[in-house]
Amino acid sequence: MNAKPGRPRTLTVDQIIDSVLAEGLDSFSMPSIAARLGVVHSGLYRYVTDREDLVVQVMDRIARTAPWPGVDLPWREHLEQLGEMFWTICGQHPGYDLTALRSRNVSPGFLEMVTPHIESLQREGLDVVDATAAIEFVRTLVLTSSIEAERLRSIESRADVPDHAIPGFADPEKWTGRGWYRRHLGTWLDGLAQRVGALQPSVAERTSA
Repeated sequence: MNAKPGRPRTLTVDQIIDSVLAEGLDSFSMPSIAARLGVVHSGLYRYVTDREDLVVQVMDRIARTAPWPGVDLPWREHLEQLGEMFWTICGQHPGYDLTALRSRNVSPGFLEMVTPHIESLQREGLDVVDATAAIEFVRTLVLTSSIEAERLRSIESRADVPDHAIPGFADPEKWTGRGWYRRHLGTWLDGLAQRVGALQPSVAERTSA
């Protein structure tokens, strides 16, 4: 008598996401995740459409579990704290920076979590476009700075690297910690402060109307 084939292993999307985070967001493949979980490659497609769908679901979980700051902060501190949160995510999830920049889609979780922060910045005097652009600027600055920091760690002691020949790049802040990021962010926030100041009278006029 022929033996009955075994039942396929039961998975959950959460288990698949756990495996992606364990392997690395920027380096995983569908076959490598299947091997990690001990299932056939095709079995994953019962739970996700393709790799991009899986990336969106992983990013969704990250967004929903991230340490978002409170929404009652002054606008400048609010943006600074959002930047620190994105740095925390990059540190907790290697490959997040590259994946977030490359992903073609935004997760529903990110949209849900970021909306109250956009609304908070509006209450502080920014219109909806400026509020959204401000958060996107800080997020992108963190992502690109995180990628650059990884590159700098590998060449910091090499005097032959062209970066060292640029006078401003000799600043130790560029080569250590988040100093260069904070310098860029501070310069941009100073400019935004002037824009907010110019917008606030019109906001007050609309409120009193």
